[in-house]
Amino acid sequence: MRGDGRRGLRGWLIRPGSGTGSWGFVANRVSALILVGYLYLHLMVLSLLVRGSSSWDTFLSIAGARAFVAVDLVLFLAVVWHAANGVRVALVGTGIAVRRQKVLLVWVTVVSVVVLVGAAVALLTEG
Repeated sequence: MRGDGRRGLRGWLIRPGSGTGSWGFVANRVSALILVGYLYLHLMVLSLLVRGSSSWDTFLSIAGARAFVAVDLVLFLAVVWHAANGVRVALVGTGIAVRRQKVLLVWVTVVSVVVLVGAAVALLTEG
C-alpha cells in the first residue's frame, strides 16, 4: 500500500473495500474494461471488410458458433450492468438514493441477470 492512501490496481481488485459501493465500483470498472476491449475487437473485425468479401464471409461463419455467442453474452452482460450501475451511481452521486445504495446494487444485479437470461434464451434457442 502506498503512503498517500492510494492502493493502485491491485488494491481495488484484491480487496476493494468494505462497502457496497466499492464492489459496485469494481464491477463497473471491469465492465468498462470489457467494453473498451470490445471496441478495439470490433474495429479489428470491421477491418476485415477492407480485405474483401471472402474474409468477411469466413468471419461470419465463425461468428455463428455457440462459443462466439457466449462471448456475445458476456459483452451483453457488460453493457447491461454498466448502464444499470451507471443509473445507480447517478442516483447515489446526486444524493437522491445515498441510503439505498445496497438495495440499488441488488436491483442492478437482479436486472442484469434477468436480462442476461432472456438474451441467452433468445440467442441460444435461435435456430
